[in-house]
Amino acid sequence: MPESNALPATSWYRLSTHTTTLLLQVLLWVLLTGFYFAWNSRPNYHFDGPIWPLALLQVSFAILLFNSLVYLIIPRWLLRGRTWLALAGGIALVFVFRLWMYAGAWLAESYLPLSADLRNELHSAYGSNLWRQLTTLPGFLNTFIDMLATTLFPLVVSFVTYALVIDRRRLALERDHMQLELSYLKTQINPQFLFNTLGSLHTMTRTRDDRAGDLVLHLADLMRYTLYETDTEHVPLSRELEFLDDYLALERLRSPDTTSITHAVHGTATTQQVVPLLLHPFLERLFAGLAAAPADSIQISSTVHIEPAAVALTLSRTTTTAPSHPYRTDAAVVAALRRLTLYYPNQHTVQLTEEGGQVDVHLRIRL
Repeated sequence: MPESNALPATSWYRLSTHTTTLLLQVLLWVLLTGFYFAWNSRPNYHFDGPIWPLALLQVSFAILLFNSLVYLIIPRWLLRGRTWLALAGGIALVFVFRLWMYAGAWLAESYLPLSADLRNELHSAYGSNLWRQLTTLPGFLNTFIDMLATTLFPLVVSFVTYALVIDRRRLALERDHMQLELSYLKTQINPQFLFNTLGSLHTMTRTRDDRAGDLVLHLADLMRYTLYETDTEHVPLSRELEFLDDYLALERLRSPDTTSITHAVHGTATTQQVVPLLLHPFLERLFAGLAAAPADSIQISSTVHIEPAAVALTLSRTTTTAPSHPYRTDAAVVAALRRLTLYYPNQHTVQLTEEGGQVDVHLRIRL
């Protein structure tokens, strides 16, 4: 059956940010137009004829005021420290309001069939004393108060809208920053593990160790997982635990006979999901520095407890002498702890103790 090239049924409503903003602003002005019609039809402010010329005049300036504040005066001047320029823009809007309303009132009186009471209202409020309103301080203050009375609602909407826009941009920046940080932390984990394993493989091949072939097979499985299955935000918990099993099998191959490695899993992983490569660094760094340690007895144990909505990992390492490289301050461990904080805020607990040759880690994550 030929493959269909049809778009998903839900793609029709995936609008761009610009289109969404435009549609929301159109909806805002439709609602605002209804507000002005209702306001100019209140019982104590009623006209005999149609009031749409007055409402249109007020809405048109409200649109101009809103866009001037939201896209120019607030973001480009006020928030960038250009206070005097923002103040000048605000004063200019007062003069523009007077000129806008004067021109609109003159056009309406000249070309539209207005009722007598609406004509008188437009002429007395906006069509007379233009020069005095523009050139005297009382006239300017009167114009400013008139503009506030006419456009108070759009002004409030302008500042609220811009506050929401700023908040959305802040959240988007924080989200992008977190994604960059998570990607960086993940790149810190994969190369370190690869380099350590290749170092062990190099040692085995130089000594013609028969276990080198098995080590290569386990390494191939591990790299297949890290390269091709961890690009998603979450992976099945069962697959992550298989990765830990493969890793421990590799460590058993390259560790000396004096090292005891035990691993147990309690519970069954079904549909649980977890962030990929989140548990592995805590386990892998238990083996860091042991190759250079004295040939004494080393005991490493790992236990996983699986719950329907949580997973717990208990690790311990016991050595006769403390390794030269501390576990707690290891770069991979620090990066893994940071990933836990970013991916599971307030959803995880970590108890890490290190004293002498003893390291204990208790990690629990609510999935």
